[in-house]
Amino acid sequence: MTTTSSLFVPSRPSHGERVAAAIAHAGTCVAWFLAPLVVYLVERDRSAYASRQALQALLWSALGTIVSFATCGVAVPLFLVVHLYAAFQALEGRDFECPLVGSVAEKLSAG
Repeated sequence: MTTTSSLFVPSRPSHGERVAAAIAHAGTCVAWFLAPLVVYLVERDRSAYASRQALQALLWSALGTIVSFATCGVAVPLFLVVHLYAAFQALEGRDFECPLVGSVAEKLSAG
């Protein structure tokens, strides 16, 4: 029989971790690569949650840049909407995974 104390229950990210993750995503609206890069560099040794979200934001911005060049900028609003949605999810402490780059960020942050 399993007791509650032997089950792994992930802790909710702290307020600071949630804000840092939200800044990484929402900050791309004013500083495309700079905001997630700064958050990643600051948080990579302090918060797995914030650094993983920042790395996703950085990779999503890189993908957005490539796709936007290919579409002459038409894709920029889509990438910004996903960033803003991810920022709101981060503020709630939810573990949002950006399409196409979420699993890559997970592998990079685990290794």
